Amino acid sequence: MRLVLIVAASPLDQDRLSLNREIKKIKQALERSKNRELWQIESNEAATVEDLRRALLDHNPTILHFSGHGGGSEGLCFEDDQGSTHTAQASALARLLHHFKEKLQCVVLNACYSTVQAEAIRQEISYVVGMRSAIDDDSAAKFAVSFYDAIFAGTNFRVAFDLGCTAIDLQNLPGSDVPTFLVGSQKGGGGLTYTEDIPEIENVILAYWNTSYDSRYQLTTKGSLLTEAIERYYRDDGPVSATKVTVNSKQKLDNLHWKVEVQIDTNEGWKVQSYYLRINHLDVKIEWEASVGLCSTPIKTYLALGAQEPMVARVHAEISNYYNFSFRDKRASHQSVSLRTIEQESFQGYVARNSPSYAELMKIILDGKSHEIALAVINVDDHPNCSLITELLSDTWIIPS
Repeated sequence: MRLVLIVAASPLDQDRLSLNREIKKIKQALERSKNRELWQIESNEAATVEDLRRALLDHNPTILHFSGHGGGSEGLCFEDDQGSTHTAQASALARLLHHFKEKLQCVVLNACYSTVQAEAIRQEISYVVGMRSAIDDDSAAKFAVSFYDAIFAGTNFRVAFDLGCTAIDLQNLPGSDVPTFLVGSQKGGGGLTYTEDIPEIENVILAYWNTSYDSRYQLTTKGSLLTEAIERYYRDDGPVSATKVTVNSKQKLDNLHWKVEVQIDTNEGWKVQSYYLRINHLDVKIEWEASVGLCSTPIKTYLALGAQEPMVARVHAEISNYYNFSFRDKRASHQSVSLRTIEQESFQGYVARNSPSYAELMKIILDGKSHEIALAVINVDDHPNCSLITELLSDTWIIPS
């Protein structure tokens, strides 16, 4: 039995909200669902933070739904013992929910300006819905009821989010772009707002999966120029068909380019993958070389034989303090960088401290995190695992033409 815990608060010193109506309609959504025997709803109204803590302990829910006022950085508005506002800070809420994340899969914050709390909570919980600005009471209620209609019908959280936003639009209510869907950091992070291009993105990637390798070029930004490369890349792979594609998150890179994370349901099970896309209005094309992490020389060939000309390497790069082979005594003149390809092949790169590429690269990797970037590298001796970085080609895997 999966459980939705609804926690609602409308303090006396705030504008009154029709929370009883929202809770009633969510319960009615369960009553009319064909899967009603699989779910249970518990609600706690006029909730204090103590009520929240105890309800989490008592019920250990699958979904936590908060309905009420949000104050942005000031916190979510619970009630105190006198019924007035008591704000709960984002970091404290995240620490509380940390102890319930084994069962708690999704948190819905149906409150204005609640993305501050949602961003903190997604460090602990896999899926979080927040509101990035103010939202009308009717729109918030319509979103919530439609979201749970979908959940109780058996959809996943991302599709339920999309259907909730669509319901706002269908009723000609304002605010369909206010809800935000956030994926937890343990699942790769990312976020999504309701936009008209989501169905087209899903359709294009689904078509890509179900198109033969020799015709996939038609769905890419470079078209027939990629025919030979695509056929060579997939020549050892058998066909795998997809039945469904769901966008989990969407990250803007520039005015035309986006990185999306999608769940793909195939005849061999489901998988999560990232794609680089060029989106011009509703025209969606796949940046194929970036999406597959293509290097100009197959990475196993490079590591076995090296390269006499600079190789284009799309890699995950992070700053390093490891120096090997020819660079063992060159700490003063070169910076070490750990490089890892999409195939999880690792090698060490070095960039000269007096080169233009050094300053550009350090702006990206000095935070100590791993970044997807494109580099030109060349081996400098008999050890291909020891590569000189000659140029930063792009701060993403998309290389400007």
